[in-house]
Amino acid sequence: MTVWDFILSKVFLRQLAFAAALSVVIIWGVLKMLDLYTLHGRTIEVPELQGYHKDEAADILEANNLRYVINDSIFDDELEKGSVARQNPAPGTEVKRNRTIYLTTVAILPEMVPMPDLVDLSRRQAISLLETHGLSVGQLEFQPDIARNAVLKQKYKDGPIEPGTLVEVGTPIDLVLGEGLGENIAIVPMVLGMTPEQAIRTLNNASLNVGEETHMNGEADEVKVYLQEPNPVEEPKYLEAGSEVNLYYRSTADFDFEEYMEQLLSVPIPDLRGLTPDQVESRLERLSLELGLETFDEGATRDNARVYRQEPAYEEGMIIRKEKTIDVWYRPDEETENEDL
Repeated sequence: MTVWDFILSKVFLRQLAFAAALSVVIIWGVLKMLDLYTLHGRTIEVPELQGYHKDEAADILEANNLRYVINDSIFDDELEKGSVARQNPAPGTEVKRNRTIYLTTVAILPEMVPMPDLVDLSRRQAISLLETHGLSVGQLEFQPDIARNAVLKQKYKDGPIEPGTLVEVGTPIDLVLGEGLGENIAIVPMVLGMTPEQAIRTLNNASLNVGEETHMNGEADEVKVYLQEPNPVEEPKYLEAGSEVNLYYRSTADFDFEEYMEQLLSVPIPDLRGLTPDQVESRLERLSLELGLETFDEGATRDNARVYRQEPAYEEGMIIRKEKTIDVWYRPDEETENEDL
């Protein structure tokens, strides 16, 4: 029997058909096993883990046939220690069974930093260095010393603190400053409309401390300064360096600070017509406005001039932003008196 005759024989063809069928069954079985192993077409939605304690998060992931690895930890005073701060993949992501979820948790132990050496630095340099190290300014005290606003001592809880001492991030450090020669008076800055952090920094930079802090809407998440005592809006206020300024906060969610500040910092446009140059300066100063260009017509001097025109022009009920300028034009007194103003 030749090879060709054997290939065409019934025995060979039956064996070939059996082998082909067996191969199809094996391939189909392998593919089904792969589908079962990889859960083809079946996914799990990653649950929300942020805010849960890491042990609770582990139980949730185990119940969903997911694994986890804590790959980082952060320091955050606003979050519960030991809780999950971030996760990857994000909540709602579709993943396969046994997928590893990477968690970032909030460190249980507080972050510590070395205390910097602030002695002999200026007040501004010391405040900036404290902020760089994650520390805050406590109380400012002043003592007689020729070096005005230079740091004489650095204190923590009424006692000295040495440079290099490990302290918790956010710790307030008290500064003892030189008050210089003579009277040490500070101008009260306006902190209305500022966040608490901005207001405290501004007051500290002016050699003043924060006194009582009152939250008028309870403990809201985002607040700004609504009132301050003393209030320098109407006229400048002066305090002895190291004095306290009381702050009152309102929630930005419940109050329109933009409109409030616009009204607070605006005044009615004054009618300057008929006033002398000295009267103009006095009126504008009282309203916290600036005198702009003064134009004197022929024959007009500071002794005989009166305003006959101003820009912006006076209109009843119109307001102008404080610190804006008003230009004025003068004529000699005898001409102005004969005008119907």
